[in-house]
Amino acid sequence: MGKEQIYQVKGRTNGNRIFGFTYSLFHIACCLFFLCASNVKAFADETCVTEKCHSSIASAAVVHPAVPMGCSSCHEAVSQPHPQKAVKTFKLTQEPPGLCATCHPPFGTKKYVHDPVKNGMCTSCHDPHSSAQQKLLLKPANELCLMCHTDKTGFKYMHGPTAAGDCLACHDPHESDNPAHTKKPQPEVCFACHTDMQKELTKAFKHPALGGGCTSCHNPHGSEFKKFFAVEGNKLCFQCHPQIEEKIKASVDIHPPIKSESGCVSCHSPHASDAEKLLPKSGKDFCLTCHTDIIKPEYTVLHGPIRDGKCLPCHDPHASANAKLLVKSFPTEMYVPYSDKEYELCFSCHNRDMLLYAQTSYATGFRDGDRNLHYVHVNRKDKGRSCTVCHTIHGGTQPKLINQKIPFGNWSLPIRFTKTENGGSCAPGCHRPLAYDRKSAVNVTAPAETK
Repeated sequence: MGKEQIYQVKGRTNGNRIFGFTYSLFHIACCLFFLCASNVKAFADETCVTEKCHSSIASAAVVHPAVPMGCSSCHEAVSQPHPQKAVKTFKLTQEPPGLCATCHPPFGTKKYVHDPVKNGMCTSCHDPHSSAQQKLLLKPANELCLMCHTDKTGFKYMHGPTAAGDCLACHDPHESDNPAHTKKPQPEVCFACHTDMQKELTKAFKHPALGGGCTSCHNPHGSEFKKFFAVEGNKLCFQCHPQIEEKIKASVDIHPPIKSESGCVSCHSPHASDAEKLLPKSGKDFCLTCHTDIIKPEYTVLHGPIRDGKCLPCHDPHASANAKLLVKSFPTEMYVPYSDKEYELCFSCHNRDMLLYAQTSYATGFRDGDRNLHYVHVNRKDKGRSCTVCHTIHGGTQPKLINQKIPFGNWSLPIRFTKTENGGSCAPGCHRPLAYDRKSAVNVTAPAETK
């Protein structure tokens, strides 16, 4: 082979080698390009968290599930290179709450939406990367809530969940169909703990205030007063019952339980009862739990209202301008100069005609023929006798509630009344024995007055 041929062969050999090397470099470059292009996301994600950059983003105990999926799940580059001083080179793929709603079900469908949720401020409560708290909260739940709700703590008496910092025991943090974002409406949300109240409210009579929920009377977070009342004691009741407060202020005689520490709830159940007026028992049965000496076992005759099981026809249960809490005036003295304004209480039921006429055939059964003996005893300008001189008030053992004895100074003055078919007789300490008969007058003279 000639020298020229040898050079040509060598030339082709060298050329092929150069071409092959160049092609290999081009092939490698293309592979690197496509590899980089297809792995920009992975490359970016792998290099976001380093010792120098964003090192603490995923370091807390609870990590947002989106973080392991890669930063580009939520962020996208807007300029290169990254980082640049005083320039944001990345942005969110969309603003909250739209961004959050790409994974989390969107809120805002219920009647009451928490303001941060309504305003798209998810990150005002949640850390978007990681947190030491469950639910990625920025702080422990109670501390977080108190950043805005500063008036819900610091009370002398704290509601259990509030004291424990467990706001979410009662409230939904995002939205609710109930006022104050409670998980259930009132009173159901309260029944979750106060199970005894659920049974209590099955009783026949319920406090109307419960129509506005338990918070009509109780502060659900705490109060300066026991039972978490909005105001102290009876003042709370007077907010709805101002007429009772006015009566008490204007009265000279106030029912002692009202002035006690328990106040109104001494007699009334604040929630519900099977008796009217939210009393533990009906009528006189309840009054007699304190006034044990009013009705004695030996009584065979009861005053009409008492017989009907009622005390309130005569007594006001709260306060009165009259002694003994009487609903109308009645004299406390034994001797009373008569006027048509006296004995208002008695004549709420009885007919005053019995005191107006010296002679009558109808106004009273206490007459001798037509001579009105009620008029003789009571209708006097000097020493008219009070009803209670002859009659006991609540009950007794004698017909017509006639007293057996009455106090007269240090003496117990006897009455000694005996009932007959058409009248009766008495042999009291105030006059000689006398009798009367409605059908056939005994023709007695007027009784001598005893001083």
